[in-house]
Amino acid sequence: MTQTEVPIEVELRGLYKAHYRFQFLSAAFQLGLFALVEKEPGLAVREIAGRLGLKEQPTRILLLGCTVFGLLRKDGDGYHTTPLSKPLTADFDEAPASNIPWEQHGIYRAMAWFCESLKEDTNIGLRREIPGTAPTLYGRLAENPELEATFHTMMSSVSRLVGAELGEKLDLSGCAHLLDVGGGTAINATNFAARWPDLRITIGDLPSIATAANEKVEKLGLADRVRAVSLDAFNDELPTGCDGVLFAHFLEIWSPERVQALLAKAARALPPGGGIYVVTPRQDDDGTGPERAALLSAYFHTIASGEGMVYTGAEYEEWFRAVGIEPSGRLPLGADTVVITGRKA
Repeated sequence: MTQTEVPIEVELRGLYKAHYRFQFLSAAFQLGLFALVEKEPGLAVREIAGRLGLKEQPTRILLLGCTVFGLLRKDGDGYHTTPLSKPLTADFDEAPASNIPWEQHGIYRAMAWFCESLKEDTNIGLRREIPGTAPTLYGRLAENPELEATFHTMMSSVSRLVGAELGEKLDLSGCAHLLDVGGGTAINATNFAARWPDLRITIGDLPSIATAANEKVEKLGLADRVRAVSLDAFNDELPTGCDGVLFAHFLEIWSPERVQALLAKAARALPPGGGIYVVTPRQDDDGTGPERAALLSAYFHTIASGEGMVYTGAEYEEWFRAVGIEPSGRLPLGADTVVITGRKA
């Protein structure tokens, strides 16, 4: 073993003790510790306890963990933020801060049912930990307004990050009318409308979401080019009249059979030469990574739908060909997202 190698037992401990790391992070964030120390650097234990409304010993425990895991730095008796915790001191509705409440309240307990979900081949975590009767997370969120708000805050922040790069890099110069399936409250649509002034966009989503999207585009002065319609993508045919179809962070939630059915609907809706654009987390074709592909796949299977995972680009391209769409490329976005593109033959 060289000096730079980590002993196997230490590496394993980092895995089986990871829940402690997250709880230190989550508790500190929920209590406002990082924001406090950023605003008043150098506070000592007793001062922090008073500001947070905690007794001194619980405060010592919290500060010990945050220091051990690099979230705080101790200088003398005073505590300071670090580069690791600084993004968590403000902009709480933006990533990465927006992820922490969702991980704590939406994912943490439910993921304890991962093994059972694998054995039963369905989302046991959702059924055991999130109240409601709907078979998917998205249905149950409607029954839990506070959790739904936490989810949408997190998703909106992620969509803004990816959407800005997507709007800048995806070439839609040959598209006159784009159908954005599951397009939500028009984050991608507004980016595309700004980038391509002659592009018309139709968003297809659930009725309540379509209403919210139309209200947003009206306020933005885009209603002449962007509109949202009610669409049940699984039970309705996709609207015709478009020459491009976008699935952004939608297909990976569902089983291969459902994905192929949705791609077939897209092919039926498109004219010859029409484009299809699948924005999805990336899984390497050899099935070895990246890390986010593994995390999201476990989440989809245990909580979100009980049937999806992050698929490889090769799988999407095979499914394209099966419905008469010729793959035309892969556009990387960020570290672990990709746009898989194709054209109808």
